[in-house]
Amino acid sequence: MSVVDTPARREDIRIGEVAAWWYRPSGAAGAGARAGCVVMAHGFSLTRHDGLPAFAEAFAAAGLHVLLFDHRHLGDSGPPRPRQRFRAAEQRADWANVVAHARTLEGVDPARIVLWGYSFSGGHVVRQLIHRADVAAGLVLCPFVDGPQRVLATPPSLIAWILPRALRDLAGSHNLIPVTGPPGSRAAMTLPGEADGFAAAVPEGSPWRNEISPGLFVTVGLERPVAQARHVRAPLWVGVGERDISTHGPSVERLAKDAPLGELHRYPYDHFEPFLGEAPARIAADQVEFLQRIGLA
Repeated sequence: MSVVDTPARREDIRIGEVAAWWYRPSGAAGAGARAGCVVMAHGFSLTRHDGLPAFAEAFAAAGLHVLLFDHRHLGDSGPPRPRQRFRAAEQRADWANVVAHARTLEGVDPARIVLWGYSFSGGHVVRQLIHRADVAAGLVLCPFVDGPQRVLATPPSLIAWILPRALRDLAGSHNLIPVTGPPGSRAAMTLPGEADGFAAAVPEGSPWRNEISPGLFVTVGLERPVAQARHVRAPLWVGVGERDISTHGPSVERLAKDAPLGELHRYPYDHFEPFLGEAPARIAADQVEFLQRIGLA
């Protein structure tokens, strides 16, 4: 276990195949005091390096532990092969395992676990909150909660190109397609601005790769956690980008409305701008204020 010097001290840890950073609270705590823990993961194809450390450090500065991880097959997580494989069920299992590990960390109050997700991981967080009652709160930013709307926004010719590759992937023939490209190209995310957004959000030295296995796209139309939002009983902070075309804004708003303890926050951003400039500090401050208000920070 190696220690990395950052504004909030963080440690590299492994949870099975999953690589994670553990940020300890940077504020002084009383002897024997325990604090809450924010469990965080990246969006579709991204890694823990891509925009998330600024949020993690803000939570640590507010007196919270943070466990920030890469899903298996992506970023710094294993296994060595196959790389860039995306399986929603496997990622949900990663969430369950990392949450269980967070409860065992020294100084963590197991009754104050908070889940933080962006984009596709936002959908994972909503599903976790639907199916379990032992999480204290959720924070979701530009969450992917309505797959059918993304299918409708995708050119039919692109769907026709992806689908046979996705079926081969699910049948055991691992293959990769580009994550993103300009409109009209052959890639998973080609809406206007998406390729530029990835380029801006991924810092130098990140292990992100512009490749992903396409198997997910056979079932993406079934990924619709917003339909069960009324079953989310924990407090839920929801951030929507007013210029975000990568996720469906009305569905994100519905999530906040239908969740009994949902709270909607609007920002003048697209899908990737929450990681640029002053946006991380602004959004993280709002999320910390929410956690303080409900007694978790």
